[in-house]
Amino acid sequence: MLFTILDCYTDEPAGLGVPPYIGTYARYIAGAVLDAGHNYNYITIDDLRKFVSKKEQKGMKTDIKIRNLSGNFPNLGKILNKTDSLIIIAGVHTPGKYLGAVPGTTKEVIGLLNKIKKKFFTILTGPAAYGSGLYGGRVARAIEKDLQKFDLVVPEIEYKLKDLLANNFEADVSVAPNYDDLRKIAVLGAEVARQFPSYPNIIAEIETSRGCPRKVHCSFCTEAIKFCAMEKRGINDITDEVKALHNQGVTNFRLGKQSCFYSYGSADDIKNLLKECRRYAAVLHIDNANPAMVTEEKTKVIADYCTAGNVAAFGVESFDKDVIKKNKLNSTPEQVYNAVKIINKYGAKCRENGMPKFLPGINLIYGLIGESRKTHEENFKWLKKILDDNLLLRRINIRQVVVFPGTLLANECGDKFIKKNKRYYWKWRNEIRQKIDSPMLKKLVPVGTVLRNVFTEIYDGKTTFGRQIGAYPLIVGIKKRIPLGKYIDVRITGHMLRSVIGEVL
Repeated sequence: MLFTILDCYTDEPAGLGVPPYIGTYARYIAGAVLDAGHNYNYITIDDLRKFVSKKEQKGMKTDIKIRNLSGNFPNLGKILNKTDSLIIIAGVHTPGKYLGAVPGTTKEVIGLLNKIKKKFFTILTGPAAYGSGLYGGRVARAIEKDLQKFDLVVPEIEYKLKDLLANNFEADVSVAPNYDDLRKIAVLGAEVARQFPSYPNIIAEIETSRGCPRKVHCSFCTEAIKFCAMEKRGINDITDEVKALHNQGVTNFRLGKQSCFYSYGSADDIKNLLKECRRYAAVLHIDNANPAMVTEEKTKVIADYCTAGNVAAFGVESFDKDVIKKNKLNSTPEQVYNAVKIINKYGAKCRENGMPKFLPGINLIYGLIGESRKTHEENFKWLKKILDDNLLLRRINIRQVVVFPGTLLANECGDKFIKKNKRYYWKWRNEIRQKIDSPMLKKLVPVGTVLRNVFTEIYDGKTTFGRQIGAYPLIVGIKKRIPLGKYIDVRITGHMLRSVIGEVL
């Protein structure tokens, strides 16, 4: 049987798969297909958009809807004609703004497939199989009418493929995800990276654990819905996958698919993991972290073994203690502030590529249970304290919550507070951008700072935009058109609210 894997890109609380980040889903599924004795092709939503629309890149602005073509695009017509089953990976649970890509939705995929005459068996997987929302500030629904247009909807298909083949894909099967089963397919599927857009200038998202170590989960989070208990991958399993990807030409890695990297184990466990991964990595970064779990010992290890520009993304969500209590959030304002101080102590000063070695990032969510004007006042107060105390943050992400069915938030109030405070959201957000983000960025990368190895990605008129490869790279605008797909060194000449202006050295 010939499978075709259609990657519409994914973004979740624990895991990113939007170019240049190659997520875990396509790799695991490719490995599962090979392990079952079948063949696959890998394509992207950009491939399908361009194939159907016949659009070309033209004009002064890069069309990021058709920018990310896979290595299989030239043969897409033949691939679709030969395909027996199309596995569609889709779903955005934590909406973001993406420099060079536009994730595909289930609705869009259905429309595109309707324009292709060839009919094949369609299987939807990825976060969309649990419900998906591209935009914050609303209730995410399972989109039942859309889901019914796929032949099968299967969460975690990589663990179930052999059983689905045995029952001729008549129905989903109940198989508990198990890291013993993942060990082999994660290594086998590494080869799909060669077909990923912009290969080899990509960064691979690496899974270290699933679920959440907390007994009580945050009101909005989907991790508790998907996985009942936390499970950690063995160090050898992780490093074997990193080695396999390295053998395929991938040299940049983010240990990002987990709820909290600091919770992986002891400082020695983290050291052993990072030390081994570093052998194969030009870039080695982490992602999510619970501020309450940050210690000096573990932070020093991360700063020592990871590369410059590394960011621990703190799921703070709110500094309002009433909101923290009602939404069962993971840390107090005091714990967050202390964690920011610890990471700054070990990561703020040393620069290798123009960026500090290791910094915290902060995620804020509006629309949670109990939110009021006081919530924004508390958020602003604590961010201002961080700024005034000369502590650095790499970035502050602010979004409206997505309400997922089955969560405490959905059961208790749904979008009540989203609607109640909707008129204030942009005002609150803008105050943080103007009074915190702007001065923080000027401290982070003052005029004259040289950023090394900035990869040029897109054009917008006469401006070229690029960024370093890493966890949360800073976007650099260069006020002239220079070749795309190149690494350059840039001197900072000015600042926007969340990005910088530079000149080529």
